[in-house]
Amino acid sequence: MRYEIDEQARILQLDLVSAGAADKVLEATVSLIAGRPELCSWDWIVECEPMTDDATVDHLAKLAEAWGPPPEVEAVTVFVTRDRLLYLWARVLDFQFVRRQHLIAHDLDSAHLLVKQRRSRRPAR
Repeated sequence: MRYEIDEQARILQLDLVSAGAADKVLEATVSLIAGRPELCSWDWIVECEPMTDDATVDHLAKLAEAWGPPPEVEAVTVFVTRDRLLYLWARVLDFQFVRRQHLIAHDLDSAHLLVKQRRSRRPAR
């Protein structure tokens, strides 16, 4: 799985397409957040086009279990996809990850814009 950590912007950008099977994605993501737990409070941009077709509810439950405490301020995960039904999974994820909203964008530029818009609505730290 390829990823980029933007320390200054506090954005983790993941490329799930390069990771392959859902088991590998889960293992790599859990390993990443175990080594850098602060990433759980950052905004994430997740490239997932095409979306792996072997991800299950169990994969998401295991990720939620490995997740750290909720961030003080709501964070977002933006999935970059053209999958017209992924927004349904995104809504379910909102309930599994406290103070994290899951959104959909069609390209990376739109994903970055969504993060910027959401950040402008947050209370000042």
